[in-house]
Amino acid sequence: MRAVGLFCLLLITSPAFAPAAQAQSLEETFRKVNPSVLVVRAKGRDVSARGVTRFNETGSGFLISSSGRVMTAAHVVNGMDEITVEGVAGEVVRAKIISSDADADVSLLQLERVAAACGWRG
Repeated sequence: MRAVGLFCLLLITSPAFAPAAQAQSLEETFRKVNPSVLVVRAKGRDVSARGVTRFNETGSGFLISSSGRVMTAAHVVNGMDEITVEGVAGEVVRAKIISSDADADVSLLQLERVAAACGWRG
């Protein structure tokens, strides 16, 4: 009897009997997420006995809140002097690191201001 109950439970919860989810087209998905995708640029310097060497890093990030929080890769922004974020409309906004985990290669940034050009319309 227990085997019959288990079989019925598996049958009910099987994906074959679940209602089909509506798939979004690639264009629809791109239109929804594209404004949240950002370019992250960071400027840094290395000071050694030979002098100061300046360098730049570029990466991507995405807007995760209407308050201007951005997730990006830690290796792009850790230890940098200046961090800026550019939205799809080209507007550049300064950002600072709120939290970072080098082992997970993840950093949370806070934008100085939330620009409509950065894609948040919520």
